[in-house]
Amino acid sequence: MWVTVGRPERHDDGTYGVTVTFKNGTDGELRLGDEAFADTLDVEPGESGEDYAPGQDVNWLNPDEVASALAPLLPEGDERTVPVLLKPDRKGAPVTLEVTPPHPGHRETAHFQLTLG
Repeated sequence: MWVTVGRPERHDDGTYGVTVTFKNGTDGELRLGDEAFADTLDVEPGESGEDYAPGQDVNWLNPDEVASALAPLLPEGDERTVPVLLKPDRKGAPVTLEVTPPHPGHRETAHFQLTLG
């Protein structure tokens, strides 16, 4: 499985859109959004590895939409792009997108650190 994260794009209302693309390079279907793997994609304020990022709140505005987009099986060789909508409390706020593989046969969680603004 390959994952790419696009550059954050600022919208007029102060929100940011980021696309996360999952590509299935395995020899079978992938279940990205199975209930047991609900944390396939997660958003954390601050830099990767920080337990708490004071004053750096980032609201994830569409987690339900993301969960719905990840729910269908991803066929072998296909890819799926998922839009993530974020609203930081200030310009220049760091945020980390965490992608956890759908089952233990894959590698560890990947961390994509972005700056909004």
